[in-house]
Amino acid sequence: MSQDKIERWNEVDGNLDNSEKMQAFLDSTTDAYAILQLRHIDETVYERFESYDSLKRQGKEPDIDHYDVVYMAHLSSYTDQTAMLEGLYTKFNVDQPEDFRGHSLSVSDIVALKTDDVVSFHYVDSIGFRELQGFMKPENYLKNAEMAVEDDYGMLDGIVNNGKAPVTEERSSVLAQLKERSALDAPYKPAKSHPEREME
Repeated sequence: MSQDKIERWNEVDGNLDNSEKMQAFLDSTTDAYAILQLRHIDETVYERFESYDSLKRQGKEPDIDHYDVVYMAHLSSYTDQTAMLEGLYTKFNVDQPEDFRGHSLSVSDIVALKTDDVVSFHYVDSIGFRELQGFMKPENYLKNAEMAVEDDYGMLDGIVNNGKAPVTEERSSVLAQLKERSALDAPYKPAKSHPEREME
């Protein structure tokens, strides 16, 4: 997987589903970048081409589940991250790669970077880029691995194979508790004596 998938992007363009594209980017053994663009779904109508501040005014944050990976490639070494991001912005507006199938890089798109095994996400804002802290939730990194090895799906918590969830004591229903209580609260009534038995 990993770097081979990125190098074969031309061969598989459009054939990987979104999670496989993201996984190929995350698994890259060399520095790489990915372009993420909003899906054409009802939830993204008021997010498309909106600045980060405009999104915040709507009470929203960029949501990874609203994005598709539309392109990924090897990332050349750089010394100035801002200049490199601006260079990608120019590239995807002026001189787009032939295999790029998205729209020109625009406000609300995201550039994901993987450098020295560190992944960061950068929102294309109305002016420049804004780094998104916590855009990819930590559980997303390990979810597939955990699902393959966990004893219990209730333990998908970012820690691989930490055993079964503890068994919780089953609580009785309210109705059963009321019946039990009414039986305890009932006044004691001695059994009726039968004169015939006493005579024996």
